[in-house]
Amino acid sequence: MSDMLGKELRWSVFAVIFAFAPVVASEPEVELGIEWRGFAEPGFYGQDQSRFSARGELGYDGAMLSGDYELLLFGRYDVHDDERTHLDLREASWVYVGDEWSLKGGVSKEFWGVTESLHLVDIINQTDGVEAVDDEDKLGQPMLKLASEKEWGTISLFWLPYFRERSYPSLDGRLALPFEVRADEAQFESGAENKHQDVALRYAHYIDELEFALAHFSGTARDPLLVFNNNPLDPAFIPFYQQIDQTSLEAQYIYDSWLLKLEALTNKGLGDRYAAAVAGFEYTQVGIFESYADLGWIIEYLFDERKNDVSVIFEDDVFIGWRYAFNDADSSEILFGGIFDTHTDERIYSLEASQRISSDLKVFVEAWMFEGLPRLTPTSGLDSDKKTQFLQTEDFIQLELVKYF
Repeated sequence: MSDMLGKELRWSVFAVIFAFAPVVASEPEVELGIEWRGFAEPGFYGQDQSRFSARGELGYDGAMLSGDYELLLFGRYDVHDDERTHLDLREASWVYVGDEWSLKGGVSKEFWGVTESLHLVDIINQTDGVEAVDDEDKLGQPMLKLASEKEWGTISLFWLPYFRERSYPSLDGRLALPFEVRADEAQFESGAENKHQDVALRYAHYIDELEFALAHFSGTARDPLLVFNNNPLDPAFIPFYQQIDQTSLEAQYIYDSWLLKLEALTNKGLGDRYAAAVAGFEYTQVGIFESYADLGWIIEYLFDERKNDVSVIFEDDVFIGWRYAFNDADSSEILFGGIFDTHTDERIYSLEASQRISSDLKVFVEAWMFEGLPRLTPTSGLDSDKKTQFLQTEDFIQLELVKYF
């Protein structure tokens, strides 16, 4: 934990220096959030059902050295889980835009993907494993990106000189695994460890209503294998980061009120090459019930060839969801959905809602339910065919109040 905070603090010092360099700077953008999580049951290790934390974000943008820069510093303090207390430099990047080309350098975030239930092809940034359940929060990634934009499409080259390891909740945290994950003992296939030079190439284009992108990534897998240390007196998981080559496709097509989506990849690491995909659609009813609101119907199928791999949760599953946008002055939205395993009785339900309650205050509501399996106990043992067994005691509702400055 201390090593991780040391790295983050060094990055934070760099961010402060970065902030004073620009010739033109914007007013700082600040967010402060207070979060409460209430769990339906005590945790596997008797963890409390009520959890509190607070987060803050500080952002700048402006002009510097004939280009534009962006700075975003994120921090959270968790009352109960030391591993969830962390700092992260999400952005500290500079971009120069020339004629049909651009260059970005620094720490930044790059999102790939189009589907709702799972961002399968999104691989540039490491997941912030202590922030949220849905893996949508990402750590800042040191990178150099060169992009060329032509009439026939945009080609982007990425050089990723430093790898960031995934974080995990402690045994005092919630949604923790049955055994401690010792991130400080992480192992790497590459002798260069977290200094392996990763690279990626992406081609993106659109033709009428079709948008698509082809990409290839070569480097350290962002999602580690969790290896049991085989010590029954001091059991723990050790993250192992393998080297992979991943080629991916993402596409979406608009047809009237339909949005067709696809993410697919083929990946080769230490094991056999495998394929995975997420495909589906979102259909939007505009002005439903003769109101200003829109209702979106979402159905997606999640497939992964590694059906017997304990690290793969979604190998043959269906997602069904509804997105309700009120289109009101308070930007009110609700997203509800569920993922259903076609072979077991495992089900994951989620709810996300938000509403602005004043010009500078917004409330977020989030809820997760994990159903269909018996509760995991210290004497029941793990079943590799039941991937969400350790989550069956982790149903919770989360409330967050965010103040904008």
